[in-house]
Amino acid sequence: MKTCVLLLLFSFSTAAYGQRITVLDSSSQEPIPFVHVYDGNKDVIASATGAFYWQSNAADSISLSCMGYATKTISVDQLKDSLFLMPEALALAPIVVSNRTLTAKEIMARVLEKTPNNMDFGLSSSEVYVVSKNNSVIQKMDIEIKKSTIPELDQTFVDEILREMPKNEESTDYTQSKWLRDSGGSELHKLEVIQAATLKDSLAEATFASMDETVERILKKRVKKDSYFKVKSGPLISIKVDNDNAKEVDSIAKDSLKATPKDYANRQLGMLKRKVNTLLFREKNWALPFLEKPDKYTLTNEGIVYDQRVPTYKLRFTSKKRKDYSGYLLVDVVDFGVHKISYHHNKHALRIKLFGLFYEERLDNRTYIFVKNQLDKYTLYQIKEEEKFTFGLKRPIKIIEKNKVVKGRNRQNVLAMDVNMRMKEVYKANIFFNSFTPISKKEFDALKVVHTVIPTDYYSLEAVRELMPGLPIE
Repeated sequence: MKTCVLLLLFSFSTAAYGQRITVLDSSSQEPIPFVHVYDGNKDVIASATGAFYWQSNAADSISLSCMGYATKTISVDQLKDSLFLMPEALALAPIVVSNRTLTAKEIMARVLEKTPNNMDFGLSSSEVYVVSKNNSVIQKMDIEIKKSTIPELDQTFVDEILREMPKNEESTDYTQSKWLRDSGGSELHKLEVIQAATLKDSLAEATFASMDETVERILKKRVKKDSYFKVKSGPLISIKVDNDNAKEVDSIAKDSLKATPKDYANRQLGMLKRKVNTLLFREKNWALPFLEKPDKYTLTNEGIVYDQRVPTYKLRFTSKKRKDYSGYLLVDVVDFGVHKISYHHNKHALRIKLFGLFYEERLDNRTYIFVKNQLDKYTLYQIKEEEKFTFGLKRPIKIIEKNKVVKGRNRQNVLAMDVNMRMKEVYKANIFFNSFTPISKKEFDALKVVHTVIPTDYYSLEAVRELMPGLPIE
C-alpha cells in the first residue's frame, strides 16, 4: 500500500489546528504509510489516508521515522506543507532468506512467548477517533389489511405508506476522545469526549417525520381518550398498552434517547473497553480464542508477505468447530510481533427462528492493526469491523382499542393485518488510536475528566470535517 500521510500532532484540547503537512517518499513522491512523529513526549502514528496538522507547542523539533526510510529530525521553524523521507535498503532480507522455514505452530509458539516483551501493556494516553456507520435496508415489507374499523387506515393508505417509506436508511456517528487506559488490564480507564457528531440522511428524516405526523393525526381523530390497546399476534403473544399514559411514556422514551454527556462518555468507554480489553487482551495476554488456545485451530504458514515494507509471516487459521472463527495473522519475521489480525465468524454468531420470527447476527470481519511506538513496543493503531444483523417477521397482528369507561362490550376499533417483513442492518466501525503518550499512575490519577459533549446532528460530511479537522476518514 502506497498511501499514507502523517496525521495529526494534536494536543488534547479544543485549540485551533494549524499547518497541514504531508510526508512523501523522496523518490516516488508517494505518501508514506504509518510514519511516526515524535516530539520528545508524544508519539503520533500516521493514518492510511492522509493528514498531519501541526500546531505550535514547547517542542523545538520533531522526529519522523518509518520502517524502510531514514529517520529525519526537523526543527519546527523549518516545517513545510510537504516533508520528504529518503528510502533505505531493508537489512532484513538476508535474515528472511537464510532462516529455515518455520512451521505455523512454531511461529505461533514464539508469538505467545514474546508477547509480554513485544506488546506495550503500560498506562498511556491516546487520542481516539471512532467512526461507526449503521445502514438499515428493508428487504421485504408486505402488509395485508384483513379488517379495519378506522376508515383512513385501509389497504390503499398502507400501500401508499409502504411506497413512500425509505427502503435504505443510513447514519454515521463520529466521536473524538481522549482515552487514558491500561492496555493490559480493565481497571484503570478514563475517557473524555472532545467532539461528537451524527451524520444523518435529511431526506429520510423528513420522510419518516411526515409519516409519523400523518398517522398521529389519524389516531388523534379516531381514538378515544380513555382507551387502551391490546396487541395480539396469534395465541401466544398479547400486549396491553394504556393510552392514558401514552404521552408520558413517549416523553420518557424520548428523554432516554437524549443521554447526558456523562452517559454518552460512559457508553463510548464501555464500547472501547469491550473491543480492546475484553475481546483482544485480558490481563496482559491475548484473549482472542485462536491466540489464547491455538491448539483448537488448524494453522497454516502461507509464507512471507510484506506489510508496510516489513517482512511478515502470514499465518492462516480456521476453527475445528464450524461456529468459531477463521482468519489470518501477520507476524514479524524478526521479533515475532503481531502486525495485523483479521478474522470472521465461520457461521452466524446467533440465530433464532421461532413462530414466524427470525433473527441472525454475524461478524463478517474484525481487523486489528498494530504498529511500533517510540518505546519500540507494539501498540494498537486501528480496529475495523463489520457485523450484519437480519430480522424477519411473518405473523398475523391484531390491534384492538378498548375503552375503560364503556361497560360491557367495550371494543371501539380493530385493525387486523398479516405482516411479512425482512430487514437487514449492517454495522461498520473504524477506530483510530492516533497518538500515544506513556503516562504514570500519578498522571492518570491527576486527570479530572469533564463531561460536556453529546452528539450534534449534521447533514453533510463537510460540516463534520469542520468540527473535527483531524478526522482520519478512509
